[in-house]
Amino acid sequence: MTEIPTRIKNYENMGIGLFIHWGLYSQLAKGEWTEYIHQHDQVEYEKLINSFAADNFDADKIVLAAKQMGAKYIVLTTKHHEGFFLYDTKCLSTFDAIHSLAHRDLIKEFVNACNKYDIKPFFYMATYDWHSPLYQNNFNDYLDYLLNSVKILCQNYGPIGGFWFDGDWDKKDANWKHSRLYGMIRKYQPEAIIINNTGLKERGQISNSEIDVVTYERETPSQVNHGFDDKYVAGEASITMNKHWGFAKNDLDFKSGKELIENIVHCRGIGANILLNIGLTGSGKIPEINHAIMQQIGNWTEMASEAIYKTRPEAGVQANGNQKDLVLGNDKNKYLFIHDLEIVGNDNVVLGGEGNTLRSFEGFFKEIKAISWLDNGEKLSFMQEPKNGTLTINASGYVYGSDWCVRIAKVTFK
Repeated sequence: MTEIPTRIKNYENMGIGLFIHWGLYSQLAKGEWTEYIHQHDQVEYEKLINSFAADNFDADKIVLAAKQMGAKYIVLTTKHHEGFFLYDTKCLSTFDAIHSLAHRDLIKEFVNACNKYDIKPFFYMATYDWHSPLYQNNFNDYLDYLLNSVKILCQNYGPIGGFWFDGDWDKKDANWKHSRLYGMIRKYQPEAIIINNTGLKERGQISNSEIDVVTYERETPSQVNHGFDDKYVAGEASITMNKHWGFAKNDLDFKSGKELIENIVHCRGIGANILLNIGLTGSGKIPEINHAIMQQIGNWTEMASEAIYKTRPEAGVQANGNQKDLVLGNDKNKYLFIHDLEIVGNDNVVLGGEGNTLRSFEGFFKEIKAISWLDNGEKLSFMQEPKNGTLTINASGYVYGSDWCVRIAKVTFK
């Protein structure tokens, strides 16, 4: 396998991204596919452009919230399947933000905020399009339309972290002219990551040699195949916080902070990034419940930062026993991710963490100097047999008043 390109290494080091779905559909608050699934009349639906004011869209606040969550990059929908562009299409289309009530280039505001706060901006672009008649009637001309819409993004917003395409699965046997599209991106944005979502039915597949990342929509897989045709590709799982990608006010089925933190840990443990999704309201705000969950995750990522970003899983180093426990490492240290610990109480408040909790691992042949919890620095007792690589630690329960959902022990070596 050839050497891993620097852009892919940098992408993997970012670890956690925020996915943002926003468009005309957000005003209806029934999810991003409402036009199609609820069979809206297209002419009436597209009149939503006249009420799209974006009066609560504050790119600085949104990017800061992502940064505080621990995201290193943000993927924003520049155009979803409804065909509405959040940017100035330079007369390519009148179905864009400049021709809406907002009269603003919202992607320009997004990119400026990302650059201001050191977050990488990524552009989602739907290839499947319900608005343009060319998609069904003249596909070759539609591909020119798509190419030109991406070219505008390549040429007018400075260096871009990457492009996230979605929709080829609707015409999976068509010639999408990928080489032409990706070649244009490489010309104008040579360091941009190229991702093309393969959809629910072909997760983890790759459609072109220029693809840098394989995707797993709504799934955290058990493993990622990083090798395709002698090229190393990264992996990314995209996860919703409830059941919809776009804002849906009546979807109350939100995942817990614990489940999302465990998803983050699992993805890093298989060598993949994770993209956590929110849908902005019709006016462009982060819904309060999403913001609260993001803050909760941010508390954990702040504590765990040295263990989750620039670390990788290592062959032969793994946990025994608890199937969720795992090990990540870098050139200097290793980190043990311990699940399902309880809180230490007392005789009147027994919370289950009072007893010894032994956890074992293999692949530790180098002599260990110390092991301590990242959250409070407490040193842990351990037994190591360097000859056969076994390690057993006493994973003490949480201090009363805390529960990190997944606790991390730092291993330093002599």
